[in-house]
Amino acid sequence: MAGITYLQQFQEPALRGLVDATEEAKLPTFADRFLPNDQVFSTTFTYDVIKKSNHIAAMIGYGAEPPVIDRDAVASKMAEGAKMGLKYIATEEELLALNQARSNAEKSAMVERLTAKGVDLVQALQRRVDVAKVEAIAKGTFDYNKNGVKITFDYGIPNEHKIVLTGADTWANPEHDVIGDLLNWNDQYVTTNGKQADAILMPREMQALLLKNAIIVTEAGRPEGSTRVNVEELNSVLGGYGLPPIQIITERQITVKDIYTGQDEVIEFFPKNRVVFAGEDLGNFVYTPTVENNYQPGINLRAYDKFEPIQSIIRVAAAGFPVVENPGLLLHADVVEE
Repeated sequence: MAGITYLQQFQEPALRGLVDATEEAKLPTFADRFLPNDQVFSTTFTYDVIKKSNHIAAMIGYGAEPPVIDRDAVASKMAEGAKMGLKYIATEEELLALNQARSNAEKSAMVERLTAKGVDLVQALQRRVDVAKVEAIAKGTFDYNKNGVKITFDYGIPNEHKIVLTGADTWANPEHDVIGDLLNWNDQYVTTNGKQADAILMPREMQALLLKNAIIVTEAGRPEGSTRVNVEELNSVLGGYGLPPIQIITERQITVKDIYTGQDEVIEFFPKNRVVFAGEDLGNFVYTPTVENNYQPGINLRAYDKFEPIQSIIRVAAAGFPVVENPGLLLHADVVEE
């Protein structure tokens, strides 16, 4: 059958090169700073993490609701549970257009279109990895609930690093002493770690409250009657207290396609009311071996042809999950009641 796999562009060496080029072209995100990518070649690594490491505080898995899978069973399933993948199906009509092209230029255009689909698939998987990293940083958990496997890692952020403001003592009150909050949390972080956080992460919604905070307006020396400061003035005020630099999270959620249902789902990976003190050396996002990648860790892109039904498929897959080795390097503060 003349699908696409006879073409050099869809054979393993070319697709491996396409993955490498796409990974090299990816711009680093803030999450890469705290959870850079790593690879582990042991097929028992996941099991070892669960059974021997104390940085994962709790893990509950369900094979199917409501039966509970014990820890050993979950460990054996984790490679499946952390599996990520997407595919694009070239239809019979596309294959006819490719193999009955009227000119080399027309054929090349169709090949380029399908190659671009391969790049899209790799980038979509990279976004999944980015979401997992940010969830680990902003939520302190890694959650997976697909294909009959439900897994929750709680990375064990210390209780004294989990702050919740309530009532009138929240950032929604423009008279609240937000600077005092940040200084207290900074002191707590230093007490735990012996050093400051490398960054304070917060979404735009929380930055907007700081810009209108009366104490910050006064500290910035704004004229009487002013009700807000600009971003430069805010950073100047907070920097004057020796606080870590603030990094604003501009995107808190992403719409992705569920690989099992084909439906779009919205994932909120950074709570809108949360401020996070984060330090480097937090851990890594670990890629683990997959069968598709010749039992090696990393992203695999491949093409294959089917006869019933007639299809050519481009498929991307990888397995991995974020490993937080030093949960004390995270401090979460929910500064507004939801």
